[in-house]
Amino acid sequence: MTSIGGKGSGMFVSRRSTLTIGIGAFSALQINTRALARGLRNRGLNLSEVIARHTLARGGMQRLDQVRSLLVMPTITEKGSTLEARYLCSDSPAWRIDIYAGTNHVFCEGLDTRGPWLWPGGDATAHDAVPDARKTGIQGIEFNLYGLHRFSSRGHKLQLDGREVVDGTNYYVVRATMRDSYETYLYVSPVTWMIERRRDYRAFHPDVDQTKVFAEKQYSDFRWVAGIKTPFKEQQVNWKTGALVNSTIVNSLFYNPTTEPGELTRTYIPPAKWEKLS
Repeated sequence: MTSIGGKGSGMFVSRRSTLTIGIGAFSALQINTRALARGLRNRGLNLSEVIARHTLARGGMQRLDQVRSLLVMPTITEKGSTLEARYLCSDSPAWRIDIYAGTNHVFCEGLDTRGPWLWPGGDATAHDAVPDARKTGIQGIEFNLYGLHRFSSRGHKLQLDGREVVDGTNYYVVRATMRDSYETYLYVSPVTWMIERRRDYRAFHPDVDQTKVFAEKQYSDFRWVAGIKTPFKEQQVNWKTGALVNSTIVNSLFYNPTTEPGELTRTYIPPAKWEKLS
């Protein structure tokens, strides 16, 4: 017999009982450990943890912090029309997009030191756009050039709004209140840790129609470019009705590209014909 307990406890059990108790205790420990692990998985993450995982998934802070400008050559499909485009932005902040129908330049708009502007095809010069166009442009610059880990230092407020299941994925929802733009909601996947959806309440094309709608951008086809993971497909929908507004396929993308002098100003004359970059 083996004594268990303190001196003089008077408690005795057999070695077999001791072994049985030991196995039972070990089994209980295993069960409790598994339950704890499940609890840790199910409890969710805080905002800092979500941002850290997202930043790492995109390529890390060092890579993201080297970005100063971006050039994208996408194909846009909207209202039955297929258009080619050239989007350029920099941290000055400035941006422009040139639209081509077939091979002909038909429209451009952007933001320079004088504010938002647009230049419809047929007009002699560019002119000021509506003030709300600045918000859309600035938001594009911020999300294209800066990682979420830098948003707070840039004056934006991030807040974790819990979880939301959309199409079977239990997303982390991060509310971003932009300093010079509007409020938007980022849907971060717990599988890829990428922003796969973005929702906000705004006008799709404020210069054409200032009616605000519930807009959602859906991102997919993530690829590595210069050590940074980037979506190559985007769909924009009205997430209340499900109606597709437009879709974008990226043909080529360049971080910190070489550009022409004055290219990000409203007075710059773009190529009259479409020139595809490889």
